[in-house]
Amino acid sequence: MHTTKNQVRAALCDSFDTPKAVSALSTLVVATNTYVQQPEAGIKVPLVRQVSKFIFKILKDFGVYEEEDMPSEAGVGGEEAITPLMNALSVFRDTVKQQANEGPKTMFQLSD
Repeated sequence: MHTTKNQVRAALCDSFDTPKAVSALSTLVVATNTYVQQPEAGIKVPLVRQVSKFIFKILKDFGVYEEEDMPSEAGVGGEEAITPLMNALSVFRDTVKQQANEGPKTMFQLSD
């Protein structure tokens, strides 16, 4: 997870390279999803919570979530904890890809 944090930070410090940051987050989500597929006895819940909080923090920073959208941890198993993250990250990634494919846009339109 520390590697992903460093990758996200480096990407965002590099001219706000959102696609690279989202790619690092996506890799972490895939790895976490694989991790939570193992028998429940082998899952370290604090680790899954830490990953969940990190991803939601970044997505909140990107404006995808508000503070009140954060999922509760009560009674949440491994797969249930990661599913909202994967869905949110997938939607965000698709939005970024779509906007990137549309090309650069004029930020300010000057009137004549």
